[in-house]
Amino acid sequence: SADTKFIKIVIGNENDSVFIEIQDKGIGISEEDQQKVFDKFYRVTSGLVHTTKGTGLGLSLVKQIMDAHKGKIELKSKVGEGSSFKLSFSKKSQLNNGEKNA
Repeated sequence: SADTKFIKIVIGNENDSVFIEIQDKGIGISEEDQQKVFDKFYRVTSGLVHTTKGTGLGLSLVKQIMDAHKGKIELKSKVGEGSSFKLSFSKKSQLNNGEKNA
């Protein structure tokens, strides 16, 4: 039914990276909006979404954090079917400022 909620969290590793993937069976995100959802203050214009409070900062912050950790975020979504966000991190150490392993 429309009242049924579904979220799936998958944790794993592929090749040289580890990941966490969050999937839902929500309303989905259009291809056009997928290009913008990581922009600060962007909110999807669908009428259904604006019944949910928010500022449009959440995904922008996630992207900034992933970039700071040299990670990758992937979005797959289809309107009416749901969305999947996959956060991937390299297994290799990413040391900053010329630091060396002790």
